[in-house]
Amino acid sequence: PLLGHDDFASFRGAADGIALRLVHSDAALHRRLMPAEPTRRWVFELLEQIRVESLAPPALPGVAHNLRHRFERWSLAFHEAGGTEGAKGLLLYTVAQVCRSRVAGEPVLEATEDLLEATRAGIVPLIGHALAGLKRERAHQKRYAAHALAIANRVGGQIEAAEAAQGGRAPDDDEAKDARERRFQERSWLGK
Repeated sequence: PLLGHDDFASFRGAADGIALRLVHSDAALHRRLMPAEPTRRWVFELLEQIRVESLAPPALPGVAHNLRHRFERWSLAFHEAGGTEGAKGLLLYTVAQVCRSRVAGEPVLEATEDLLEATRAGIVPLIGHALAGLKRERAHQKRYAAHALAIANRVGGQIEAAEAAQGGRAPDDDEAKDARERRFQERSWLGK
């Protein structure tokens, strides 16, 4: 969250997310398994954060509320910054929404649900087995990581194939979308 932009609940959600990461994630194991390629690494990092946040204690419903609020604010910021306008950003956004929905047992963000429908219909059959594994293995980091890596590799492969088909360019409709995606990446949303 950013001072002056995000509300107090977003900061609480971020703090709760950090605390859950410290408690439920073996950092050395995570580093050892993490892919080197930036897009795959971003997906893998996101999926690990989703995993630890799904382990919030049921006895602390305020934590779950804060986490959900922060994810919703992040999602809207991603979308409003133009991240969903390019094919790459829309794919990453869809994966984030679908995976969190499956692992946390919550619906995708209603405000952008229609936007991701076609992309979701295309990607879910490709990651369905691994997606089911995320939910099933969320309490076991190493077993969960195998499914997270499968998803990260599938998504990274999809993006690489699309870029290769476009002659090394991102598969977007026009140069304006490329410029918006570059601005989006510069804001560190994609780990660059």
